[in-house]
Amino acid sequence: MTHKQILEKIGFEQLAKAVEEDLARVINIAMSFKKGGSINDVSAYAIPLLLTRWNCVLFADKGVSQYYKEKVALTLAILFHKYGLSDKSITDEAIKAIDKLNDDVVLSDDFFNKSGRIKDFLKTKPSELKRKPRKPDNLTFFRANDIVSIKLDVKYYVAYIHKLTGVNEAPILEFYDGVFETIPEMGELNKLRAKGQKFNDGKMRIANFAIYGMKYQPDLAGQIHLIGSDENIELKPNNSNLEESIGLFTVSNLFFIQETIKKMFYE
Repeated sequence: MTHKQILEKIGFEQLAKAVEEDLARVINIAMSFKKGGSINDVSAYAIPLLLTRWNCVLFADKGVSQYYKEKVALTLAILFHKYGLSDKSITDEAIKAIDKLNDDVVLSDDFFNKSGRIKDFLKTKPSELKRKPRKPDNLTFFRANDIVSIKLDVKYYVAYIHKLTGVNEAPILEFYDGVFETIPEMGELNKLRAKGQKFNDGKMRIANFAIYGMKYQPDLAGQIHLIGSDENIELKPNNSNLEESIGLFTVSNLFFIQETIKKMFYE
């Protein structure tokens, strides 16, 4: 039995592709850091970053279609195993998901009949990758003037997409200076100031970020939500109180931006 064969039995190709693209990006980063000596363990670095995104589905109490959590848990476990990552909590959730999908007769008879083999396969120790996975193409389905929320733990942070890099490669966004308990509505953003970033000179400056890997709309991980799209100048973050930016934007991705948000809003 192979990872591909199990994924085919779930029958959610786009979910598997989205998870695999996230894994490829973060493992490339982790393996580079390990080679450079800044981290010791790829799993210990990659898994928390990945789960910060995908826990938005696994821990969701609403807004998730029936059996989607189970399919996400199982897909994560399969692809973690494929890419040499080991996380007992995800494996355990995948085992529970298999039972739930079988109890409710969600998937095929073939999946049911091979469930024992799938469980045994997921419990085996994965083989550590010897080389970096192929990087996914840079592509985004978000557009200029979109306003999005990004969930981090239990809070929501909102950003305005000014434009895209290249030909629909990555959105360049700027954060509003606000932290929300739920996904805000457009009216709550009117005339909000922009959230600046403190640079080495001690000044708070305009901060724009190109987020590579911010591809799917809707986001299958449930971390990024499109609030709306509007060219109304009043809805753009008001950055008149900030110093000029250094450079056009900072190159980032779905994983680095998580740490950037923490620093910008809480340090």
